[in-house]
Amino acid sequence: MTEWESPYYLFLIIPIWVWTFYSYWIKEPALGIELRIPGKVQSTTFSLKRFLSSMAPLIRPIVLTLFVIAVAGPGKRYRFLPDETKGVDIILALDVSGSMSKSRDFLPETRLGVSKKLLKEFIRKRENDRLGLVVFAGGAYLQSPLTSDREVLEEILSQAEEETVPEQGTAIGDALILSCYRLRRSPAKSKVIVLITDGASNTGRIDPVTATEIAKGVGVKIYSIGIGKEDQSYEVNFEILDILSKRTGGVFYRAEDISELREVLASIDSLEKDLLILPPEEVRESESLIFLTYALALLGLDLLVRSWVFRYYV
Repeated sequence: MTEWESPYYLFLIIPIWVWTFYSYWIKEPALGIELRIPGKVQSTTFSLKRFLSSMAPLIRPIVLTLFVIAVAGPGKRYRFLPDETKGVDIILALDVSGSMSKSRDFLPETRLGVSKKLLKEFIRKRENDRLGLVVFAGGAYLQSPLTSDREVLEEILSQAEEETVPEQGTAIGDALILSCYRLRRSPAKSKVIVLITDGASNTGRIDPVTATEIAKGVGVKIYSIGIGKEDQSYEVNFEILDILSKRTGGVFYRAEDISELREVLASIDSLEKDLLILPPEEVRESESLIFLTYALALLGLDLLVRSWVFRYYV
């Protein structure tokens, strides 16, 4: 979208065209909008010179308009993140198992649907950080590496479903190991895993406690969220989530409804905010030179037409 440094200059375009309209349509309407050359009788038959004569009076107001636009300073603004070592790198580890996609205690949506919806809100708030996405059930898969492109990440998150992971079960340890692997070389000041699951770890190559020790070794904090209400339809072990979080300096949360889950994500958002020494850098690309070039080119055309075609210049 085009932005303006001094948009109020654009109001100068109004008197330019009011003057043009008055001069060529009102003041001397019989001559129409034609270049008036002293001592020349205007022909009524069509000719190239007559056509150029009718167009020539418009060149000067167009040139003035382009000059005004150039002075108003059109351009585009680009925003760049500051040094990544001063921000936060976050991996979202989302459980997409059957219990998440089929449960109905978050009516009219499922636990997975609510989680994705609120995670998108969380992503939009983290303007200065990089985020990635890991989905897991009986296995864990990277869906997005760490990125600052929030729109792409939201699109990838929208497509995460139960079918994304073919293995059945809940492999929390595998999800944590994969997340730590993506964070291990991160230069960020803070490295975080946000783990969202509704069940106990019952499969996978790595048990969660071992994965937690690895997370501690690479300086990763785990914020785990136990989502949903406890019932007899699936196995629950929220105690282990509390242990995982405390061992890495994170926090465990319970979220039994939509409002609680939103509050939990808001709490994590407020906890994991690092003060940046430098604000995000904004670079503005000016387009004034383009309009100035057009104006000078038309001015040269005006000079050429009046001097060489009509041999008259005022």
